[in-house]
Amino acid sequence: MKMIALIIMVAVLLEGLVEYAKTIMHMVEEQEYKTAITQGITIVVGVLFAFIFHLHLFNSALSEVYEGLLINPTVDQILTGIIISRGSNYASDFISRLTRKDEAEEEDTDEYEDGDEEGDEEGDDDDE
Repeated sequence: MKMIALIIMVAVLLEGLVEYAKTIMHMVEEQEYKTAITQGITIVVGVLFAFIFHLHLFNSALSEVYEGLLINPTVDQILTGIIISRGSNYASDFISRLTRKDEAEEEDTDEYEDGDEEGDEEGDDDDE
């Protein structure tokens, strides 16, 4: 079970690094520097929190799986900070999807209500 947790942590880290690289490169190409800077700040804050709270996810997981195998504590805190910063993006994506869903439902409701009013008017025409 502990090995699975370590594999998931590495997978999340790798996915986060790839997504950050893709997003930042795309935003720089599109000259949308605000988003690229936001991504960079998110990484810095995540790493800063890992240092402030002395978080060592990888060394903790490695010590449970392979006794005596540790990575450099500074590297561990940087990698942990990247995972933490990725979590904020997951939360942001989740919230934006929820709000988009709510907005889409409101638009569908508005269209449905408009359709009902037209249907009622057509029905009134048939009665006359």
